[in-house]
Amino acid sequence: KKTSPKRPKAMGCCGGDASLAVGKEEGNKFDIMRSKWDVEPHAIGEGGFGSVHLCRSKKDGKQRAIKAMKLNNSLDREDFQNEFAIMQKIKKHRNICHILDGGSDPRYGYLVMQSCTGGELFDRIASKDMTEKDAAIAVGDIIAALRFIHAKRVIHRDLKPENVLYKDKEPGSPLKLIDFGLAIYLPPKSKESEVCGTTSYMAPEVLKGSYATECDMWSLGVVVYFMLSGSLPFKGRNDMEKEDKILSGIVTFQGSAWDRISNEAKDFVSKLLISDPNTRMTGKKALAHPWIKNRKALAEAPLNEAVVKNLKQHAQQNRFQRAVRHKMAMHLTTDELHRLRNMFEGLDTDGTGTVSIDELSKVMNETATDDAAVTALASLDLNAFDLDGDGEIDWKEFVAGCLQDHDLYNEDNLDKVFQELDTDKSGTLSISEIGGMLGNDHELRREILAKLQEERKGQPIDSLEEMHMTLEEFKAVLLDKGPKKDATRSRTKGRRLHAADSHI
Repeated sequence: KKTSPKRPKAMGCCGGDASLAVGKEEGNKFDIMRSKWDVEPHAIGEGGFGSVHLCRSKKDGKQRAIKAMKLNNSLDREDFQNEFAIMQKIKKHRNICHILDGGSDPRYGYLVMQSCTGGELFDRIASKDMTEKDAAIAVGDIIAALRFIHAKRVIHRDLKPENVLYKDKEPGSPLKLIDFGLAIYLPPKSKESEVCGTTSYMAPEVLKGSYATECDMWSLGVVVYFMLSGSLPFKGRNDMEKEDKILSGIVTFQGSAWDRISNEAKDFVSKLLISDPNTRMTGKKALAHPWIKNRKALAEAPLNEAVVKNLKQHAQQNRFQRAVRHKMAMHLTTDELHRLRNMFEGLDTDGTGTVSIDELSKVMNETATDDAAVTALASLDLNAFDLDGDGEIDWKEFVAGCLQDHDLYNEDNLDKVFQELDTDKSGTLSISEIGGMLGNDHELRREILAKLQEERKGQPIDSLEEMHMTLEEFKAVLLDKGPKKDATRSRTKGRRLHAADSHI
């Protein structure tokens, strides 16, 4: 990597929805994180930055990865805070490795992230098993991730095959963009001057010291060139020779590897490796390019009256019911999820990995297949799908909204969710155990308390802290599907506040 002494400014003023746990005592490595995470002693990856270990949540037993970054000086600490803050802002996307927790002590900064077990994109390229179709599908995932972070004015600055991982080893596993150690936030109409990244993937404007988000699209062009041919477009014996070739902007498609590659793929790469960032292909245009647009045959999934009915019923539930439905949705079979994935990608017309309220409304009306569906859509409150109130509907929120009740409300699923929430295995749910789904919505907590008192035939419960909900009471509260108008109004207010705070 090449980098100047200048470091990106930390984003402490722009932190996300979680705060860093800070320990002032020396202690042992990972001590500050052990209250919530069981950390494995042996590293799965090491480097100059520190190490990466597997860990397991003490709450739900799920495996994650924890990155321990050395904090040798104030600049290291600033970089760590910057990476944490940026990852907090871009975590709601299926093609980005989500951050789950963070902390620091005097010697290390810790980031707990999703564990991506499917291996590096680099490994797939090196194995020579990747077809042109595989490459196009993978590139579609990377573009979606870049469009999402660029919309939030974040530049990755180190896009390369090693920084893209498959979520798991299953067929069709999504790719995840990782390693935001060099990422920065860039205000609108601004330019960055720091020269950093991995030389072979650097855009000409980065080498010249004046660039913006377009530099990531150049890096993508280099990645795709490498994926299709097995070699880099700008080779040299040293960094200086590589830089000279990058600045020349001359790209060729010579050699036997390119003989079997389609003209559409070559055209796609050519439009990314344009020296002028103003005429280089953007993420939006990249998704619309024939090579990407036709990368897979997606089954049409028009929205008929039955689908809209499910969506409307979901919208009428209060936030607690929707949150539980959200958890239940994750117990679906692979076939069910595949069907809904096709529908979601059809709605996600701009390929960002999330669906805006306007986008959902527009496409739903265009694809409704009968008059009854159109009529039902007119009375549908789409804002109710946005569980966390950020103005975007992600994959999990969409799944939760689309499913019919008989897909979810069965004994097995209800028992599974109850057991997940019952972290202390007491056989009842306390307000703290369900609080993670409700956030600071105190009005909704009081509603749940009132409903529980109703189930107990008026037996008083003096405070929320004394509330302990049995499995049968949990089912009774959940299955009350009446709309809660006051709760919806409270959610709208919360959504505005959240949206105002969410901009970097």
